[in-house]
Amino acid sequence: MKVSDCFASPIAKYIRLGIFTVLTSLSTSVYSSSSWSMVYVYEKPDGGHLMTSSRLKKSAYRLIKTYKTRKAISKKSNRVKPVHSLCNKKRMRVRAEKYRRSIEIYSRIYNVDESLVHSIIKNESCYQVNAKSPVGAIGLMQLMPGTAKDMLISNPWDPEQNIQGGVRYIAEMIKTFNGDLRLAIAAYNAGPGNVRKYKGIPPFRETRTYVKRVMRDYQRLTAQYASIIQ
Repeated sequence: MKVSDCFASPIAKYIRLGIFTVLTSLSTSVYSSSSWSMVYVYEKPDGGHLMTSSRLKKSAYRLIKTYKTRKAISKKSNRVKPVHSLCNKKRMRVRAEKYRRSIEIYSRIYNVDESLVHSIIKNESCYQVNAKSPVGAIGLMQLMPGTAKDMLISNPWDPEQNIQGGVRYIAEMIKTFNGDLRLAIAAYNAGPGNVRKYKGIPPFRETRTYVKRVMRDYQRLTAQYASIIQ
């Protein structure tokens, strides 16, 4: 489904300037070595999936896949560099501009802040339309096939449909958790069932890190916009 250009863009300058500021805030540490580590993929009670580097002892989580992956180690801190920070910054800027209009329109349709959508896409796929995770999440907003179906998306590989489905889903999560963005973002990553189960952000390292990164980028974009309109 294609969208028309029937909406005006009162914050176009904000998106162009703000998103580029956030996109260029990536880490620049240098790598010296790499090693293999195990990755475990579990099916969660709500039907979603969890990817972790350690085995879980929760009986409610069913192990469905195990594989090896190579991790890069920072010479300065010996910490694994975030996957999203490995994106090519120049290419990501071009992709962000390419999909800016669709993000703007669907954000208006589902009443979601554009800054939040950009922050989610940056952390999910670096604006790579053909991105696919080891657990099957697809496209710009990394929709699981089941989620895409629930959002009435027929082809999650289509970038506009993917954006539409992702924006609609985060809008539903915001409504479900009464406007609490941190819980909505956690639900986008780990599923609403886990947020309810743990009565807050689930104690999964991946989810907690994801919430921090998305909120950090969202706050930077919001601050950038505020400085422009003052």
